[in-house]
Amino acid sequence: MHNQDDINSYGRRLMLDYILLNFLFILVGALSYFAFGLYKNKHFKLIVGVFSSISVVCCMSFPFTVFPGYIYDLRIIPFLVALFYGGYRSGVLVAIILLGYRFYLGGSGFIVTALSYIPIFIIVIVFLKLRKKITGKQNIVMGVLFSLLSALIVSVWSSIQLHNDTDQHEVFFTYYCVILTICSWITFFFIETMKDNIQMRDEIYRSEKLSVLGELAATIAHEIRNPITVSKGFLQLLKARSQNETDLKYAIHAIEEIDRAEGIISEYLMYAKPQAERVEKIDVKAHLSNVMSITDPYVTSKGHIVESQLEELYVYADSKKLTQVLINLIKNAAEAIEKNGKITIHTFAQKNHAVIEITDTGIGMNEEQLLRLGDPFYSTKSKGTGLGLMVSYRIIEALGGTIRVQSKQGIGTKFSVFIPMDVDT
Repeated sequence: MHNQDDINSYGRRLMLDYILLNFLFILVGALSYFAFGLYKNKHFKLIVGVFSSISVVCCMSFPFTVFPGYIYDLRIIPFLVALFYGGYRSGVLVAIILLGYRFYLGGSGFIVTALSYIPIFIIVIVFLKLRKKITGKQNIVMGVLFSLLSALIVSVWSSIQLHNDTDQHEVFFTYYCVILTICSWITFFFIETMKDNIQMRDEIYRSEKLSVLGELAATIAHEIRNPITVSKGFLQLLKARSQNETDLKYAIHAIEEIDRAEGIISEYLMYAKPQAERVEKIDVKAHLSNVMSITDPYVTSKGHIVESQLEELYVYADSKKLTQVLINLIKNAAEAIEKNGKITIHTFAQKNHAVIEITDTGIGMNEEQLLRLGDPFYSTKSKGTGLGLMVSYRIIEALGGTIRVQSKQGIGTKFSVFIPMDVDT
């Protein structure tokens, strides 16, 4: 016969096995978004909801039961993942499946589940609606805090329902809160790390592609310029020696067209391989105010308004090139809004970068359009060439910064320009 200590030891090992199995279900579900490239799918948020629902069902199918009628697992983590990364629709889907499956399993714990998860759902939705901007680290912190809040609610409700305040209950619920917090932190950290790695990979891929384009453009321009220069020289000689008025007129027209061709080549080179020619210390607030005064007539002519919240930040950049980028982004924002919209310009410091956010209330973009932004000759506008946005990316990259884009169809788009800040400020 086994003594009580052996039984308790076996129970603890079994509970640990189920916790690890629950955690495996959660990580496999999260990894699936990225391993199969599903993050690029236009239905990504729905996919998050489906995979999170599967993780929830798997977790609830292998719970660790300590008290009769009550089952405990890590289902809150995929539920929060669905809300944070899939939105409220994915959250509703997971909540319905979670409550429905818990009702199917039976037991007194269904009431605890309903009274615990409904407030969590409402709080998270309100938080997500009210938040204006949130970083990856903040996502991790909030995910952990909401997981801990859920664990505390479940622990309190379970204690009330069980009418028992023994040391066994206190020890179990303490362990439950700690385990849930640790697993939640690892899950959200894993997801944010994967997101950052994918974003970095995409930026490297775009940079390499544009770098190849720049080298190709420079080579082609050099090969074309040689015969053009020779031709222009002979035409200038012909112009100088011409006695006939008609021949002189033709020579002048030919030289003008060659000058225009050289201008086109130079312009294309600038688009393909921009360089910061004159780097200087720039007051971002004053610089943006000047840019806004330039773009204001164009924006107001379309019936839009501009709101700004600017901080005093300083960066080292090429003033003309930075102006070109900002004018291009503001004009794009104005053109993305159908009528009577709003453009918001906000600056702030984030670590060692000055961040310029330009947000519009336009038509927005889908995932496929977002992935192709900055590509040569790709534009969401019917008459656009895509070169303006391409050169904006290249100019900011030349300054050691990055451009990040967030967009939702029917809501709007936010361009975030990150530029290394002057360390003295």
